[in-house]
Amino acid sequence: MAKLNSNYKPELTEAQLKRQVEDFLAFGVNQGRWYADRLNSGEFIEVRGKTRRRIKGCRKGTADFFVLRNSRTTFIETKRKQGRISPEQRAFRILVEIQGADYLIIRSLEELIEILK
Repeated sequence: MAKLNSNYKPELTEAQLKRQVEDFLAFGVNQGRWYADRLNSGEFIEVRGKTRRRIKGCRKGTADFFVLRNSRTTFIETKRKQGRISPEQRAFRILVEIQGADYLIIRSLEELIEILK
């Protein structure tokens, strides 16, 4: 019979990682440690009864989150272990770094916790 590897940790999906990060950042906001928001790109349809309204989110390539802490703005992009940023995300990164903001690509919640210590 094969022996199970007790060190095995299944890799999170990007959506699961985003949810963990969102919860962690919200906890820090509630403690007054920083201000943070989830940034959604694309267009969305809001339905209220018989009324529909098109809502435009952030531009394509915008980071997943931003954090304002100690007068520093940090944009956070979440990626799986092998995930790569798109050309639009690369352009966004260059734009915000030129403006003096930080841009981080994180691949685990532990990585973010270490950065925001």
